[in-house]
Amino acid sequence: MSATASSRERNAREAYKSGSTMARTLESLDPGTPVLAGETQVGVVSGVYAEGASRGVEVVAVRWDARGEDVAIPSSEILSIDAAGVRLMRQEADQYADLAPFDPARFPTLRRIA
Repeated sequence: MSATASSRERNAREAYKSGSTMARTLESLDPGTPVLAGETQVGVVSGVYAEGASRGVEVVAVRWDARGEDVAIPSSEILSIDAAGVRLMRQEADQYADLAPFDPARFPTLRRIA
């Protein structure tokens, strides 16, 4: 292995350690991570769920502040993850009034991964 390849591999491993500047992934979200619609915090992550044996995230459960309950956010609704937290696609909190309450018992094929 060349010195350059070894250096790249080491840098890639370092990028995923805590405190890294590399963007976090859905799979690495911690409970309590803020969730934002635009610049407004609407809740915090309460769990991350994958389908069956997959590591790909299907649903992020969010403790929605205004409702006082967990709601299911499909992973396709997540715009990005940055230092502030999880940013949702829609910019206004009221655009999420249609979110279903999240009850893990209603989703028997989902498995909690974080």
